[in-house]
Amino acid sequence: MNKRIMYACFAFFQNGEVKKWKYVTNLTSFSLFLSTKHPSWKYFNVYEKDTKKYLKRFYPGNYVPPILALFLILFFLPARKNTFSKTTFTNDIYNTATISTLKSKGGLPCI
Repeated sequence: MNKRIMYACFAFFQNGEVKKWKYVTNLTSFSLFLSTKHPSWKYFNVYEKDTKKYLKRFYPGNYVPPILALFLILFFLPARKNTFSKTTFTNDIYNTATISTLKSKGGLPCI
């Protein structure tokens, strides 16, 4: 059986009122629901349904993904660093590149 991801969402309104929805499966459609049925919403918080762990806050006009797991993978993982190494290992021998300085302490070039 395919288990659906469930969220609990708390919407906060301009007048200080807070409303709770416990069984939200699609955050994009929930955001559209808030915009049409409750246009005075200020922001809403998203929590995991099972663990009640806080996940994210969305404001009107923000991009709201349908499932937050995809959003976290795409936007919150650190960017991949360049994995190019200046030292390579070929045929059991380390090959390295040395950059010489332009002048030594005596003023003569080092080669």
